[in-house]
Amino acid sequence: MRPSDTTLQIYHRHFKIPLETYFNTVSDFLDPWDERAYQHVVHQRLEESNDCGIVGMVRQEKDEQYIYLDAAIRYPTSNGQKTPS
Repeated sequence: MRPSDTTLQIYHRHFKIPLETYFNTVSDFLDPWDERAYQHVVHQRLEESNDCGIVGMVRQEKDEQYIYLDAAIRYPTSNGQKTPS
């Protein structure tokens, strides 16, 4: 690998979000149970915490009060080191 090559490290982040908050966040989506809606919510959460991760696949589970999102977040790396945020 050349010193200038960039790879991605993947981390899983878990979010527990009240359903009302979730629905308010995805109100512009026709289908709130679509993968793109999940990704949007995770992206919003990352932006709020100044996290520069790139949202990948998101899985969801829900109950009567919460939606639980399990998101793959990718971070560019150089030489095996996480790029500073």
